[in-house]
Amino acid sequence: MNHFKRPVRTTIFYGLISSLMFIPFGLFFEYTVFWPMFFRLFIFSCLTAYSMILVSWVSKSRVSVIFPLLFLFLFAFGQSSISAFLLLCLGTLSWIRSGVCFQNGFVRSLGGEIIFSIGGGALVAYFSPHSPMAWALGIWMFFLVQSMYFIGLTDLGQEKENIPIDSFEQARMKADGILKV
Repeated sequence: MNHFKRPVRTTIFYGLISSLMFIPFGLFFEYTVFWPMFFRLFIFSCLTAYSMILVSWVSKSRVSVIFPLLFLFLFAFGQSSISAFLLLCLGTLSWIRSGVCFQNGFVRSLGGEIIFSIGGGALVAYFSPHSPMAWALGIWMFFLVQSMYFIGLTDLGQEKENIPIDSFEQARMKADGILKV
């Protein structure tokens, strides 16, 4: 069975699903005392599910991402600042993506994570979402930026099948080569 991995498309759709799921829950918890904790747990659960997707693409053990996610989970309960939590989420995503899943050279990984993780987070912060609808759009925009990581920094899903060339096609290519000389 051929299993083609399409990380760009999957990341975009995952971001869309996450943002659509955020809307009803965000509207429910928006004016309650539980808003900050709900927000941190929702972002943590989105990052956890995305980490499991990343790990499955590179066929690594899911246990390899437990420590970074556990660290983030403990921070979600130990800190009340949403900004600090979101910054730690960016660091955790970078740790999982470039440290565990797609291990490139240090300079290449660092540059890619600065551009895509910090850049995506800065773009969301620039638009400063304050309502659940704006946060949902911000989540989707963040994942749109994250999908560009796979265009430039990985070769995942770009394997081509090795199809033998038909004998008629080989003859045509030889004839083209003779005519061009």
